[in-house]
Amino acid sequence: MNIIDAVSSGLMPFVVMIVVIYGLIKKVSLMDSFTHGAKNGLLTVFNILPALTALMCASSLFVKSNLSSVMADIISPVVSIFGFPAELVPLLAVKMFSSSAATGLASEIFASFGPDSYIGRTAAIMLACTETVFYTMSIYFSSVNVKNTLYTLRCCVFSVLCGALASAMLSRVM
Repeated sequence: MNIIDAVSSGLMPFVVMIVVIYGLIKKVSLMDSFTHGAKNGLLTVFNILPALTALMCASSLFVKSNLSSVMADIISPVVSIFGFPAELVPLLAVKMFSSSAATGLASEIFASFGPDSYIGRTAAIMLACTETVFYTMSIYFSSVNVKNTLYTLRCCVFSVLCGALASAMLSRVM
């Protein structure tokens, strides 16, 4: 384990040193390049800030308003056909918006059902194999000004649903 610690602590300074040496060899103005990159990074943050703010507000509202539980009650007959636990529908919905909120919800699920239960195992696998679709799309697409995201959204939601169903199947096998 000491070798891994040594490599990981020396890796970042090594990469910075390689970049500086490469810039000096190519006779690039390192300070100008750095400030130009920092300026572009700040502009990107400024451009995506409204989308991020709206997404965080919507995620918080979804969790705090108990809308996730209402949605779970409505969808539970459908998901039971596929063998997916209805108790995890709120977790699935929240995970598409915010990974940190989903982690908090998962800890409540673990406290209620136990981490070694079928529902606990499914929740753990589902958190690992699904994506925060709306967060990721808002970050990437707003930074490059993509407006037509309908087909991407459909494919992403479909893949998250497939990941959730796969996590339920894997939990049954384990």
